[in-house]
Amino acid sequence: MKARALRTLTFATVAALTAACNDSTGPNRQPADLGEVLTEMTVPSLAATLVPGMPATPSASAVTPSSCVYDAGSQRFNCPNVTVSGVTFYRWFTLLNGAGIPQSQFDAATTDGVHLNSSMASSVAANSKELVIAGNEDLTLRGLLSGVHTLSGTTLLNLNGTDAATGYPFVLSISSTIDNLVLPDTPADRWPKSGSVIVHTTHAMAGTTTTTQMSATFNGTSKVAVSITSGGTTLSCMVDLASEHPTCGS
Repeated sequence: MKARALRTLTFATVAALTAACNDSTGPNRQPADLGEVLTEMTVPSLAATLVPGMPATPSASAVTPSSCVYDAGSQRFNCPNVTVSGVTFYRWFTLLNGAGIPQSQFDAATTDGVHLNSSMASSVAANSKELVIAGNEDLTLRGLLSGVHTLSGTTLLNLNGTDAATGYPFVLSISSTIDNLVLPDTPADRWPKSGSVIVHTTHAMAGTTTTTQMSATFNGTSKVAVSITSGGTTLSCMVDLASEHPTCGS
């Protein structure tokens, strides 16, 4: 995969990671219940973005909190597995008070954060070839008590398959770090007020490995400051993630 294609992929990844903010409940409105908090933390599935026909990760809103069972040993709530088109997703979450101490039940007066983990692993058919997929999202939302909701965490997606054009086996790995992403104030706002997302992409095929790293810093608008490093060269620019095909200078 060429460096330019990887750069396009990292743009798409950042757009997917921040698209969840478009549907945010808004940090200045205390969520009515735990279900709303989990919905606010939803991150679109990168696998669905990259693989035609791949099912999206079931949204956090599909998880009924009352169906998740609290485990005192791990101090977390284990939720029922969900299978979509043969892909099984596993979820659990931990409730945190203002001091970061786990809680055994949600309390709007004392619960300040939620730590949500979602993972998947499966083999699916793509372009008549088998594609092995493994992914994980580990996110923490804080600020439920202050009204300033901040999202941090990591995502990882690994794909192993065969390139449809060349027939060569390939490995594609996309990892991201979400750093103190301050979510929009109101539903009318669409983009994080501050914070950053860093995406690292590695593609290996036919003895050649290509890597690209991109960081995007938010300011409350769709236009973000971006730094891209690929092939030993670093490019800095402004990118409009609201455009259909975001590129440097758009």
